[in-house]
Amino acid sequence: MGELWRRLWYLLHRRQMQRELQDEMAFHREMLERSGTPRKHFGNERLLQERAHETWGWTWIERLGQDLRYGMRTLMRSPSFSIAAVLVLAVGIGVNVAAFGLFNMFVLKPLPVRDPDTLVQS
Repeated sequence: MGELWRRLWYLLHRRQMQRELQDEMAFHREMLERSGTPRKHFGNERLLQERAHETWGWTWIERLGQDLRYGMRTLMRSPSFSIAAVLVLAVGIGVNVAAFGLFNMFVLKPLPVRDPDTLVQS
């Protein structure tokens, strides 16, 4: 449960955590430079930030939001295509629902008789 609260806190305070991470990284870079260690030993800063971000938050929620925004922008760019795609999907779903309803009614449901296992076709 602590993990959930930590991730929720990060989700609500993401900018503050990113600022703190940047400050911490700047401090460590400065300490490395003071000790005479080359800066390249610190590592790839962007990669370290991304790893910390993945550790703290729910990247799948952010990616889902990005995908939904991109999809909406793409659909709004060509409304005629969007309308055609929605209509084709609606017709396809409707046909499948109707076909399954018939299949369910004739094949899957038992016959409305007292003992359907004793029926024999001659």
